[in-house]
Amino acid sequence: MRPVWKNVTLWSLVLGHFCVDMLAGSMPIVVGLYLKDSLQLDLTQVGLMLGVYKLSSSLTQPLFGYLSDRYGGRWFAVGGVLWMALFQGAVGFMPDLSGALTLAAFAGLGSAAFHPQGASGANVAAGENKTAGVALFMLGGNMGFAVGPILAALVMGRAGIWGTAVLAGIALLIVPFLYLLTGQAQRSSTAERPAANWKIELNPLFSTGVIVCLILVMSLRAWSQESFSAFLPQFFVDIAQFSKTSASALSSLMLLTVAFGSLAGGILSDRIGGVRVMVGSMLLSVPLLLALFLLGDWRAYFVAPFIGFVTGAAWPPMLVLAQSLFPKNAGVGSGVALGFVFAMGGVGLNLTGWLAEPHRLGIYSAMLLLCAVPALTALFALPLPSVSRTGLVVRQKVRNVAAVTGSD
Repeated sequence: MRPVWKNVTLWSLVLGHFCVDMLAGSMPIVVGLYLKDSLQLDLTQVGLMLGVYKLSSSLTQPLFGYLSDRYGGRWFAVGGVLWMALFQGAVGFMPDLSGALTLAAFAGLGSAAFHPQGASGANVAAGENKTAGVALFMLGGNMGFAVGPILAALVMGRAGIWGTAVLAGIALLIVPFLYLLTGQAQRSSTAERPAANWKIELNPLFSTGVIVCLILVMSLRAWSQESFSAFLPQFFVDIAQFSKTSASALSSLMLLTVAFGSLAGGILSDRIGGVRVMVGSMLLSVPLLLALFLLGDWRAYFVAPFIGFVTGAAWPPMLVLAQSLFPKNAGVGSGVALGFVFAMGGVGLNLTGWLAEPHRLGIYSAMLLLCAVPALTALFALPLPSVSRTGLVVRQKVRNVAAVTGSD
């Protein structure tokens, strides 16, 4: 097995993940700060559009994961980036909300096609260092999320309605390189990838209670993270009187450190266990988030990097746990983790937008209320098995079976 840092398979998927999530990271800025004005949207409609985009990219991921397991994932990876860029690039040209909603829903399908194959491929390519490999894959996506907001603000500020096409063009430039790299990766990793099983089976080591807790943990985390990412720029424009560019820069700063937090969390999980990393990450994020919104001024720039780092650490062990739930269907496991539970992020966006309306809680109170969600998430994370311990248990069970049957 090649070292993680020299793995062409892994780095090709990291590049694709950067590209897809750069587009996804730009959407809160495109919709919340620019289309909001051009289409005269209220906060409920902003939440609706971002929620539809998220739901489209989420609910179909288990299906795409199953298809990539069965038919191979190169075209899902490359085609997903191409599809997403084309439809998202056209969103800014829609004259009304219904047209923009339709194109946003179609754009989300490209993200849904890419993510299961990307995550399961990273899991396989990383060998024994699965959490570190998945963390590197997540690093690419989080870097894309970090670049997306500030890039969108700069491009949309200069190009206006043409900005969405410019952002799409940047992604399209990467597609040929992704096609070439995934071709090399496909040839070099064929011998390493285990045969997929078309009958979806759950890991018998996961009880019903543990599965429910895992779903709740990922769903609550998706809700809080998606809502913070979507409405943080709007909060600092409306409440703290930041410029759109300054608010976007703050969002990018936080998302940039999410990337490094994910990498650190993956490495740390392989050493001390994923549950400790998840619980610690969520509990630390609560006072930091409260400080961010209670300060509400230039000091937020000093708090945001710490928030990004500690919240990012929780995601790699969550993803590896979900993949462990489907030991013979890595694409399905990735699709469930990155897809179905992220649908709760889309639902949460709608709920947060509804609560943030001035005649209800208002955006200030809605953001403060969300700060309690990570503490609840940590509570549900406590019963989960450790990522490293789960892997050891699975391997030990395989050895026991081999000893009984006389197989290697």
